Amino acid sequence: MREGRLSGAPVRASVAFVTVAVIGAGSAGLAVAQALAARGLQFTVFEAGSGVGGNWRYESDSGRSSAYASLRTNVSRQRTSFRCYRLPLRGRAFLSHAEMLDYLERFTDRFGLRPHIRFRTEVTEVRADVGGWVLTAGRGDTIRFEAVVVATGYNSVPRYPDLPGTFDGLELHSHAYRTPAPFEGKRVVVIGLGCSATELACEIATVARSVTIATRSSRNVLVRRLGPIPLDWADTRAGSLIPWRWRRHLFHALIRMATGSQTKAGLPTPPKRLGDDPLSVSDGLLAAVRSKQVQLAPAATARLGDRVRFSDGSEQAADAILYGTGYRTEFLFLSPELQHPTYTCAPLYRGIVSLAAPNLFYAGLAHAHGALIPVFEAQANWIGDVLAGRLSLPATEVMSESVTHDESIRVRDFDPRHGILWDRLRYVRALEAESRHARRRPGVSRRAAAPTVT
Repeated sequence: MREGRLSGAPVRASVAFVTVAVIGAGSAGLAVAQALAARGLQFTVFEAGSGVGGNWRYESDSGRSSAYASLRTNVSRQRTSFRCYRLPLRGRAFLSHAEMLDYLERFTDRFGLRPHIRFRTEVTEVRADVGGWVLTAGRGDTIRFEAVVVATGYNSVPRYPDLPGTFDGLELHSHAYRTPAPFEGKRVVVIGLGCSATELACEIATVARSVTIATRSSRNVLVRRLGPIPLDWADTRAGSLIPWRWRRHLFHALIRMATGSQTKAGLPTPPKRLGDDPLSVSDGLLAAVRSKQVQLAPAATARLGDRVRFSDGSEQAADAILYGTGYRTEFLFLSPELQHPTYTCAPLYRGIVSLAAPNLFYAGLAHAHGALIPVFEAQANWIGDVLAGRLSLPATEVMSESVTHDESIRVRDFDPRHGILWDRLRYVRALEAESRHARRRPGVSRRAAAPTVT
């Protein structure tokens, strides 16, 4: 098997699932809905909030959105739209949350998806039954489906560090952050160095008395542009033909051109290779650290009333703590025996199909360097082809071998603790290749050629 192949290709099938439940009407759920509608399948989308958009809906009444007032995309409009419904090229390169939500609203109406969505209907239980699933939602309604697609994402259940002690001041997770106003005039400790932590630390620094970022280790931080040009313009489909281990060096040189030396700016050298972890995107962090507007400290180890202790034994007075410590991947409506995937371990065939129940799919449970909407779209079309009977799944042991193969690639190319991190464009290209192959010769029951992915 050549390097980069996905093992265990699907076979073509002729029997389609009839009814499908899609849980969540964010970017991934809408992509799945569009794919199912295009194939003439019967489906219902269940959304806990009163509108579409998921994480892009500011102050969503679902309680799951982490959007803050100044949120904007980390990738440019040229990279972040669906292929079946492109964003206009005119306009700001990086969209605000309001602009992204408007785009998703227009996507919903363009493909007539709204009548298929049950708003304000939270799914509370999904249990396996003979021939499919019984789903409990809303006020206790039970509905039977033959397949379920989970599209609730992984950025809605806050994760807090195990930090002993108590704190007298304000404690807030980035999930609940909306504006910097609560931090005005305060001494703030921000825990974490991910995207939200870095962006919010810079924003809080404009109103706070002081801001200190406490982190276990340094990370690669990049800006959105090299001069006037968005950095992600260099991330092309043609470039993805180059193995990631070589592209890593090219991107490192490009980022150095855009940001300069992190060490000279005052940020320690990251201990891992570029791209092993998800990248932190912040246009202002390096300048803020360089100018001492944002201070750096080692990992926080304890809360001491009005102070925070760090791993080097030092302590700092604080009035507020902002936790930028990420999220837990939870699917509380699924029974434990279904072997829930997590951010660190997601044994899913093609990053989509549960090995415990082949008619249980996950869309949007993927992380990558760059735009995720095209990833969701490729997953959605692949799911649509399986449910429409154009592709069928191989035996469980073959799917398991494929998952093991994918994990070996992840161990080589990334930090394996990020169990849903993919080489984005190669992954998208592989899923699209299988879908194209299925559509060219429908009804032929034989194994398709395994495409290249990483």
